[in-house]
Amino acid sequence: MKLLVFFLLAASVAVCTADPVVDRTLDAPAGDITGLGLGGGYLRALDRTSETVYRMDPVTGAVSLSWAVTQTGTRIPTGLTFLNDCVFVAAGTATGTAACAYRYSSSGSYVSCFSQDC
Repeated sequence: MKLLVFFLLAASVAVCTADPVVDRTLDAPAGDITGLGLGGGYLRALDRTSETVYRMDPVTGAVSLSWAVTQTGTRIPTGLTFLNDCVFVAAGTATGTAACAYRYSSSGSYVSCFSQDC
């Protein structure tokens, strides 16, 4: 039993210390990507300068849909995640206050927003 535990421990250390390998790289659809989210078969990227979300094929990088994040007003969109078939875009002021998350459907329709201030 001790030999089996030692072997499993040695194998896990070997896996954890292995050099990372880049599987593929994709060209960014825009120049100021500040958020990425993977889910529902697509990679989504947020460009904070143009305030645009791009839906991309995660294998080829081809953009299949994009939409403007127009609800933020004076807030700056800085992050993106994908959860439960929804895209969430985080935005806040330049001083880091009044942060909100904007929820969109997976096809880009605005759903709602909520405060992220604690």
